[in-house]
Amino acid sequence: MATLSHSQVVEYAAELRGLLVSYEKANRQISTLDSYIQHLTQQTFRSTLQDSQPLAIRHLTKKSIASGVKKVYQQVSSQKWRKVTELSALVLQQLDSSEEYNQPEPVDTSVRRSAEMDEMAPVTTQSFCEFYRSA
Repeated sequence: MATLSHSQVVEYAAELRGLLVSYEKANRQISTLDSYIQHLTQQTFRSTLQDSQPLAIRHLTKKSIASGVKKVYQQVSSQKWRKVTELSALVLQQLDSSEEYNQPEPVDTSVRRSAEMDEMAPVTTQSFCEFYRSA
């Protein structure tokens, strides 16, 4: 793999931040749609109890549309998360390789972190996302 310059790593980090913001917005929309769908479910139930079939059909139509929009946001969210994990793995790999290049080789080679870091990238990224949201 070709080494990336520091400016490219910073550019990727900025892109990663943008992806995380988009991911968070999509998840907020999903949560909002869940609440709206729950509200429409209750409205449909009430309309059915009141024998108002046209109103029940209207609520069911709105619920169906909201469910479709929610699926779109879920796809956007999963695509953004996939890009976040790929980009974070690339940045972490680059940082690891530059760290190994700048520092002398450790005596005990069993302590190397590169394989563990690749497996830990999703966990690390999720922790970063949770920390970013709480800030």
